[in-house]
Amino acid sequence: MYIRIILALLMLTGMALAQGSPPPVSDNTTIYVVKPGDSLWKLSNRFYGNSLLWPRLWELNPYIDNPSLIYPGDVLALKSKQPNIPVVKIEPNTHKVSFQDIEPPPPIYYYSRGGTEGFIAPGVWAHMGTILTSEPPKMLLGTGDIVFTNVGSKNGVRTGDKFTIFRSSKQSLHPITGQRVGYKVAIQGELEIIEVLGKRKSTAIITASYREISRGARIRPHEPFVKEVVERKGTERVDGYIIDTKNNIELTGRGDIIYLDVGDIHSVIPGNIFSIYTRPRKSYDPDARKNVTIPGTLISKIIVLDVQENTSTGIITQSSRQIQIGNIVSLDI
Repeated sequence: MYIRIILALLMLTGMALAQGSPPPVSDNTTIYVVKPGDSLWKLSNRFYGNSLLWPRLWELNPYIDNPSLIYPGDVLALKSKQPNIPVVKIEPNTHKVSFQDIEPPPPIYYYSRGGTEGFIAPGVWAHMGTILTSEPPKMLLGTGDIVFTNVGSKNGVRTGDKFTIFRSSKQSLHPITGQRVGYKVAIQGELEIIEVLGKRKSTAIITASYREISRGARIRPHEPFVKEVVERKGTERVDGYIIDTKNNIELTGRGDIIYLDVGDIHSVIPGNIFSIYTRPRKSYDPDARKNVTIPGTLISKIIVLDVQENTSTGIITQSSRQIQIGNIVSLDI
């Protein structure tokens, strides 16, 4: 009889959580149990009134490794104080570990300017506001300049909030097919709000500039970026092309940022390594009296830093010759 009662209570508790109702407030902390279909984007719009504030929700829950992956049953803090999560004490294992039992950690690639590499977005990258002008007024802006933006209390902005400054260029076309791949996004710098002046007005200071910033530049809430990626081999073959470069140059080399036409839908992840090959070419064989195909030659290696839906951003780590848009890439497995 007691077992039946306990089982019934557990079932009722599971049903309550499945409905996605926020647990009661305790210790000045509001918590929420994730339900199917939830994402940080949707929850930020629900609780903060703006989907673009999802980095703030991620910052409150640092145990989330990947902001794109949250699961039903996860407990999220909606206020600054974290929920009390019970700690399970595990007795130490008496097994003696030898050096032979320890596998060396995978190599890590460090990119000192992580977050500045840009990417190609499938659509126009959403912005929250715009830099209107500066004090004193001038055309080109840089680190330390005071600017005015059109974001304010209506957007949920507060003093100290940080924003990414960016620019979206025209459509990016595939060098082989000529079809649109997306829109190239250039990260120009960062700013911090120093005073909220009204519903749609604030003063800010540019805290970092990576390239020229001008009036009219777009801004959106600053998203945490990663400077280190763990090198990982792929699990299946993925082939593609170099479709663009960060600095809009035709020929590139070691240390340059390039963009590929393969991404999340192709199971590409940060840390994947691609080999770059020249494109196959035709050559006339006088003995056979016909053209034969000369296979592509391995000329470079790149490591993926960022992945979008159907594109990736990578940095050239090795190069034996100049690399150009249209070169073939193949995932190392």
